[in-house]
Amino acid sequence: MTITLQISDAVYASLLSGNARIQGSIGLVSPTEGNFNAHRRVRERPGTKYIKLPHGRVSVNTEDVRLTLRVGLMEANIVPSQAIVDESCQAGDFVDLVLDGE
Repeated sequence: MTITLQISDAVYASLLSGNARIQGSIGLVSPTEGNFNAHRRVRERPGTKYIKLPHGRVSVNTEDVRLTLRVGLMEANIVPSQAIVDESCQAGDFVDLVLDGE
């Protein structure tokens, strides 16, 4: 099948300038025409420090601090609320260590 695909000028220029692929999604406007939307690329900021936690990750850079945790409710031998408290304390200690070192 052949369809007509519309993409942004920036995505097209990126495709022409290198051999890299662009990840995204295609939405059909009609059975023979579609639009391409590139996925947003997330890149680490320079100077970002992070540690992995048993259920997540904490990162620190010059602009912000981020903590993500994901605890499965059916995980064996884990009390979710206690995991959150324990890993938040570990994250706080890491943030203090990084910020005190700068």
